[in-house]
Amino acid sequence: MLNLNSVSETIGVSVQTIKNYLSYAEKTFTIERVTPFFRNVRKEIRKTPVVYFHDIGLRNHSIGRFGQYNSTPDMGFLFQNLIFLLLRECPGTKGASIHYWRTRDRAEVDFVLDMAGSIIPVECKCSEVKSPAITRSLNSFIKKYRPEEAWVINLSPKTGIKTENTTVRFRPFYELLE
Repeated sequence: MLNLNSVSETIGVSVQTIKNYLSYAEKTFTIERVTPFFRNVRKEIRKTPVVYFHDIGLRNHSIGRFGQYNSTPDMGFLFQNLIFLLLRECPGTKGASIHYWRTRDRAEVDFVLDMAGSIIPVECKCSEVKSPAITRSLNSFIKKYRPEEAWVINLSPKTGIKTENTTVRFRPFYELLE
């Protein structure tokens, strides 16, 4: 999540300068901001965005971790960034607006695909899922919004379960390439 005040204090640059840099980075397709999912648009505009990189290699090079994928402590974020890029280009999700969801009690869903009113929550797990289980956060989202379908993108083979009239599909990440 992007906290402009924190970044400003850390690097000693004004918040307005950081906003300008972020604007340039978005216009040059270096980053993309993902806004929170809310039914109330006013809340969505005021909430903190998450920033994803269009080029993960450029991101890794800029922080001195280029080529160290297996040993990096933020492997989960890198996988999540990869899934973001795949969701943007996946034929089945083309044209969907991508958001994330977070509550005050820290329930969080990595992505929410909004496809003309139909929503699909997406969780990213950079691991093999031994037995399909729904996280507390995803379960909270399902109870609140009652989507027809939810996805858990991971490294395991395809499987699925049903809860609260929602089909939860555990999908391997490479399936998004099809």
